[in-house]
This record gives sequence, structure tokens and C-alpha cells, in this order.
Amino acid sequence: MMTPFPGTVDFQRWEKSEALHPITIGGTPITRYWLIPPKDRPKMFTPHPTMSSDEIRERTQGVWDRFYCFRSIWTRSGCVSSLRGRLAFVLISKLYRQMYANTGISTDSARKKKSNRLARWMAKPCRLLFQAKPMPGLQVPTTPIINSRV
Repeated sequence: MMTPFPGTVDFQRWEKSEALHPITIGGTPITRYWLIPPKDRPKMFTPHPTMSSDEIRERTQGVWDRFYCFRSIWTRSGCVSSLRGRLAFVLISKLYRQMYANTGISTDSARKKKSNRLARWMAKPCRLLFQAKPMPGLQVPTTPIINSRV
């Protein structure tokens, strides 16, 4: 689902098209959606010619569910040679999915709460995969880094 962000070509195009027939929510133009309270903010900013907002949401959810199912993730993890690397790939992919379950793909508050709890639980083993032995011989630079673009 496309969200036109300010500063993008899509946003500029959308803003020009909305100027002809402005839509407001609580007095705020829809092109300033970040100023609309989240509970009143629309899920879809531009209507689709053939699909309803619910159909787009359901299909988008289905794509995310298929892409992040264990079988798909395991297949994609084949790009990593070690079993530890593949395990990290799977855990991080599932963690990524859980983090983004909270961004509008799933709007059910019970699912958000469960998603956050599961993401925290999954983050612990992921962190262990990236820990390394201490490097006592590592020297910290003492000279300041100078920004060359002054």
C-alpha cells in the first residue's frame, strides 16, 4: 500500500491532484495526514479503481504472510552457507516481520501486543548471534575525525 511521503515525486503529484477537490478530516487536508490524529487517519490515501480498501489490506497481509512464512524464509536463507548463518537469517527475518506487524498491516491491538512481546523474545537469541569475543588489543583513535565537507 502506497503512502506518499512529503518530499517525494509521488507526494507532489498527489498534492497537486488533491488541490482540485480537497478532502479534509477534522479540518485538516488529507495531504497533511501526519497532522490527523492516528485514530482518524485513513488507511488508504488514494482510492483504487477496482479494489476496496479492505481487499487491498487483506491482499497485502496475505503477501506478507507468504513471504515471511518459515518455508519461504528457509528457502531464501540458502544464500548463507553455514547453519548458524541460516538460523540467524531465519530469526532476523521473523523478527523483522514481527516488528512490522505493528505498523498498520495488522491493526488489531491484541495482535500488536502479542507481536511486540514475540519480537522482544526473538531479539534475545538474535543478539547472541552477533556478539563477538572482546578485543583487548583494539586501539581507540585519539585524533578527532575532521569533516571534509565544511
